[in-house]
Amino acid sequence: MHVQITLTPDPVPELTWRERLTALTLHWLRPLGTWRGITALVLAVAPIPGVGESAATVWHYVVSEARGMSIGAGYAVGLTPVAFAGWALTRVGPTGPRLWLLAVASIGALGAVSAYDVVQLLTGVTR
Repeated sequence: MHVQITLTPDPVPELTWRERLTALTLHWLRPLGTWRGITALVLAVAPIPGVGESAATVWHYVVSEARGMSIGAGYAVGLTPVAFAGWALTRVGPTGPRLWLLAVASIGALGAVSAYDVVQLLTGVTR
């Protein structure tokens, strides 16, 4: 008598959309946890000698001045470098300068954002 038992492995369960989103977010944020990422973030907000302001706050000022001209100009000037920095992070090369660019551009883009923009977008009511 010969008995043969064939066992199949359990199928790997498919990840939920939250698990996939969490994995993707952690994958994108992984460079920020390295010494290069921390150094880039510190250098982005550290005051420049002789100027007294950081590169991020100088860019924030430039973007807020562009927003003073028009809302669209503020968003264009503020978000274009963020998109460029995000694209640059996908390229091969030194990560530190690209993370510095992303930090400066992200902090500067906050100069274009106003909490009232959502109200204006939804209702059309201006200030």
